[in-house]
Amino acid sequence: MTETESTSTDAFDRDSVRSASRIAIAALALVGVLSLFTLLPGVGRLVPLTPVTFAAVASAAVTVAVVALLAYAAPKVASLTRAALHRTDAAERVERIAENGGAMAYWLVVLAAVLVADRGLAGAIVPLIDGFAWAYDAAFLIASFVPLVFVVARLTVTVDPLSELVADRVTGPESSGADEDAGADDSETTAGSADADESPAATAEGDATDSRTHWTEDRWNADEAADEGADADADASDDEPPTS
Repeated sequence: MTETESTSTDAFDRDSVRSASRIAIAALALVGVLSLFTLLPGVGRLVPLTPVTFAAVASAAVTVAVVALLAYAAPKVASLTRAALHRTDAAERVERIAENGGAMAYWLVVLAAVLVADRGLAGAIVPLIDGFAWAYDAAFLIASFVPLVFVVARLTVTVDPLSELVADRVTGPESSGADEDAGADDSETTAGSADADESPAATAEGDATDSRTHWTEDRWNADEAADEGADADADASDDEPPTS
């Protein structure tokens, strides 16, 4: 990784942390202001011509603000989770764990936003729909099922790579078949190279042996020819008549 890439990655992480922390601080500040507001005198009284109290209206307003902040913070939390689990030299299973961890963090924040909305808006909405409170609960139950299903789905696909990672940490990484094939190919290549290196020497030795064989045969033929010539000369000498 170059210096420019490292700087941009650090800047991105810093911006994400700063945004997420700002949202969390703002949400806590709103909750603190609401708590102080509920201590004021008269906030427990009903709003004229409605069955809703001033405190319930203030709680609903703060709830909407907190839900908006949580919805805005969900992608930031997912990015921070992926960055915390990501490793540049990690295996594929670790990358899948990081990706699924970021997705689970996102949907958990969305689920938290739905639950906060259910609790905070109940005091202002339920009194207005007296007799149909079940509809309010059913609506938020269905809304909460959506992020919960995504959380369960991501958790399910994370079980296998997470178990493999734990097994690697406890017993050591498993040797891959590709490494074994590579080792076999290297062995075959080495053997082929050795045969190729030995071939010239064997050829030269064979040529030397053939030369010695031909030399021996020529010498043997020459000796036989000399012997035959000597025998012929001896026979000729015997056949000549003696001179007087």
